[in-house]
Amino acid sequence: EDMYRMDETNCPRGKLGKDRVAGGAGKRTQHQQGGANRETVMALVTICADGSTLRPTVIFKGQNLWSEWTENNGWTDSEIAIEWIKTQFDPQTREKAQSRRRVLLMDGHSSHFTEPVIQFALTYDIIVMGYPPHCTHALQGLDVVCFAKMKTELKDAVAEFEGLHGNPVAKGDFTGVFGAAFVKAFTEDSVLAAFRATGIHPYDPSVIKPEKLKPAEALSVKSSFALTQTSPVKA
Repeated sequence: EDMYRMDETNCPRGKLGKDRVAGGAGKRTQHQQGGANRETVMALVTICADGSTLRPTVIFKGQNLWSEWTENNGWTDSEIAIEWIKTQFDPQTREKAQSRRRVLLMDGHSSHFTEPVIQFALTYDIIVMGYPPHCTHALQGLDVVCFAKMKTELKDAVAEFEGLHGNPVAKGDFTGVFGAAFVKAFTEDSVLAAFRATGIHPYDPSVIKPEKLKPAEALSVKSSFALTQTSPVKA
């Protein structure tokens, strides 16, 4: 109950991806009304090995924060990393820990392991651990399990909002739409699966197979040119 993992993901405000729609016969292309916004919003999600989640942190792009963006209530750089651990992670986990040591697993970004972050963690008995380079595809449970479901739920939530209101999702609407998707995606079962699938809890190194840790190799030998090329180009 004192082991946590945090990761960040980009969330689109517009409706992305392809859908199947019903339309008039004889038309090869069908059109669906919806927002075309391609701006993304950063979300920081923290999950616990007991199946619970912390309140997510949503980060909008821009120099100034409008209060209406948070009524429904990109980084991470080093300044916001220390701000997050001080004002979000520590307050939300301190009472539950009851003076026990807490463990926080994060990607090995340099912004996560600055001197202020490490000093704060040492002061408040928080062990901050980073994944080895190029291993998050196997070890980061949020990537392995949770975020794919989150993107599906968010896509559906955006489509539902646009269909209901006839408007694209504005920044002032986003936290409400994101929150509805978050609740559906981050269930106790999915959070527990994120820890189990990566062997973190219950601790099981055998789930990480050797092939997952092999260095990346160039496996594609087929050309992807739209037109047939001459022999030298093919080679």
